[in-house]
Amino acid sequence: MQLRAAISRESRERISQWPELWSRKAIGVTVRRGRDRNAHRSIVAACCALLASRLTQGSAEPAAIRPPVSPSAFAIYTRFRRAGLFRFDEEVRSELRQNWRQLVVAFCCLLFGFAAPSFALPFIYSEVIGEFGWTREQATLLASAKYLTGTVAALIVGRFIDVIGVRVMLILSIASGAVALVNFLWVSTLSGYYLTGVLLGFAGPGAFVAIKVLISRTFHASQGTAMGLAMLGSSIGAALVPLIITYLIGSFGWRYGIAAMSLGTWLVAIPIMFLPFFRVGFADGDALFSKSRPAGEELVALNTSRDAVRAESRQALKKIAAMREFWLLAGAALLVAIADQAFTQHQVLIFNDAGLSRELTALGISAMGIIGVVCRVIVGNVLDSSSNKGAAALYILISIGSLLALFLGNPLIFMAYIVVRAAGHTALLVDTMVLTKHAFGTKNYGTLIGIYTAIHYVGYAIGPWLMGRLHDMDGSYRSSFALFAVIPVVAAAMIWVMKVEFRPLRKAKVQP
Repeated sequence: MQLRAAISRESRERISQWPELWSRKAIGVTVRRGRDRNAHRSIVAACCALLASRLTQGSAEPAAIRPPVSPSAFAIYTRFRRAGLFRFDEEVRSELRQNWRQLVVAFCCLLFGFAAPSFALPFIYSEVIGEFGWTREQATLLASAKYLTGTVAALIVGRFIDVIGVRVMLILSIASGAVALVNFLWVSTLSGYYLTGVLLGFAGPGAFVAIKVLISRTFHASQGTAMGLAMLGSSIGAALVPLIITYLIGSFGWRYGIAAMSLGTWLVAIPIMFLPFFRVGFADGDALFSKSRPAGEELVALNTSRDAVRAESRQALKKIAAMREFWLLAGAALLVAIADQAFTQHQVLIFNDAGLSRELTALGISAMGIIGVVCRVIVGNVLDSSSNKGAAALYILISIGSLLALFLGNPLIFMAYIVVRAAGHTALLVDTMVLTKHAFGTKNYGTLIGIYTAIHYVGYAIGPWLMGRLHDMDGSYRSSFALFAVIPVVAAAMIWVMKVEFRPLRKAKVQP
């Protein structure tokens, strides 16, 4: 009480004006004009008032006092809270507490079973070229074999999950990736080299789809939060794997280095799924084969209902396939996937041609992974607010990156290239997810996402081969850089002319 009595009445009146006083612009204006030379002193006094209130009234806060934030920030916070964003209520916390073991499994599978094979692959191309004398087209065809297999795997792995369950599917998929990495110890021919790519193609989509199903079945109120936490495994892998594989190749050679990347799968990811403590709560698809199957009239009614739903779904898909927007988005997705994955798979070779050391190459690619994590939030916000127009602008970043690649010897351009490439690559991770919903709504959303994912994988298979082919024809990447600077511009033009119906409707809903 003595502390509260020491505060003047003038200072008490300022307590209700905290948002204005804490606004940097308002304080600067009042001090410069000399209207209130005690503004900062009054703010300190108001802080003392809040401290006194907490000492004398516990955690209770005076009704007239707001948190010391600017009016704009307070308004944004209030709006987001009322809109239900940043949800972390008791229901969400309860789900995370009960099912955290499944999150640990998903995190480990993405880090060791998905990220390690995916992000280590570009570092062996220069090694196999030097050892076997293969061309860059032949070396990077490994990625084409991987992604062509992934296209098929992405379409059928969902059915396998329904039959054998999430846990078994996870074990099989990440084990195939680990076997592929170990197989590099004995690779000596192109056929064996490409067979390894086929195994890797099954591992990536299998693990990723299985984890999505695991999260969707296990978490409900906190599904998005849980998926974000699980995806940290892939994000951390993108930052760490380039550094680790560079050290291993430099110390033990490329064969033992790439094989050592499978140790995380054998020693952590697979064993953790056999531990009883982590098997609790696994929501496998065994219920599909339960003993209490419907029979008789119930089974006939169920089959009739399913047939009606399937017929309706097919009709809706036919209407969507007849729309111009469906093909514009498909064409744009294919083109940007070609350009993006060409640079991703040839990145180490491009840096080597620019005269960069192995260590600097690893640091640059690792920095792309770190910046990409930050860019996911920004890119997602751009697509939410600008839809297809924002996607077109993000595609242009891939073109800018292609032009910057011509001058990687300049340190400033090298850093700019890393930022631009990270942002452009991030756009491909979320573009079809957002634009499909904005253009066609949520009807048949799952099927459409599967189609566009398969289109992405086809582009991923074409891009590395095409860039390698052009390099072998010309002896340099200059013609490739020119071509891949034009391709994203064409994709951006296709996206720009799309008619998006969902976004205007969404804006109309928020208007009072």
